[in-house]
Amino acid sequence: MKFAHGQARLPFSLVVYGIWATITIYGGIWLSGGQKQSLTEGLAKGPLWNVVAAFLFLVAVILVTGWRDLKFVAPRPMSSLRIMWLPALYIVTFLGLAAVIGLPPLDLMLMILLSTIFVGLSEETMFRGILFQALRTRVKLWPAMIGTSVLFGSVHILNALTTGELLNAMLQAFTATLSGFAFMAILVRTGSIWPAIIYHALWDFGTFSISASQQSAPQGPGGEVGGWAFVLPVLLVLPHFLYGIYLLRNVRNEDVLSTDQPSDR
Repeated sequence: MKFAHGQARLPFSLVVYGIWATITIYGGIWLSGGQKQSLTEGLAKGPLWNVVAAFLFLVAVILVTGWRDLKFVAPRPMSSLRIMWLPALYIVTFLGLAAVIGLPPLDLMLMILLSTIFVGLSEETMFRGILFQALRTRVKLWPAMIGTSVLFGSVHILNALTTGELLNAMLQAFTATLSGFAFMAILVRTGSIWPAIIYHALWDFGTFSISASQQSAPQGPGGEVGGWAFVLPVLLVLPHFLYGIYLLRNVRNEDVLSTDQPSDR
């Protein structure tokens, strides 16, 4: 597919992005029967088949286009995985907090894990894989990283179509943009998309586990957190964002990832 390479790669990738977003969002609306529900409620009803379908669509696109530079390789060097200490601390903290609140039933936990694995695969392949590499054919490294993170965050606004909660979706979009810099830093520093996929999946698994634990726990008086419901997610993600910026502190526009393949033009 020559039109998926060279200067045409970015517009083609944006079309892929539009189709992927349509499958993900409107597939979720179709699965819910048009009823507004939280993301956790959707998980409780069964696998997120829309996310699975969106990921399989991306796999088909990659196979047809022959893109070989999406970083589906082992980290190089393996010692680069040392940067995952803070992500590991986040995951342990999330799961520990869910356990303190009271873990949801095992079948729900397994459903959350299965679904978040596909979320990590689908979103990282779309953003840190396809869109990031497409942007790099037109702009330098830093603009490509910033653009990818903003696109990643902004797509979360569409969750309002499923949940009916625009303000929460906007908050999620903002925090996702901040998190996007951490996922991007992991890709750049390890030269592999796999650590970002695994961390993304476990991050979502941890946060959804906390949400499911809160919903299943007895609600006592004074359970309303008010404005803290909007402040806490930002405070939670801020160290995540700052760590990503720290990891990228010496990355220059002229830098090339160590695992870059020869040009596919």
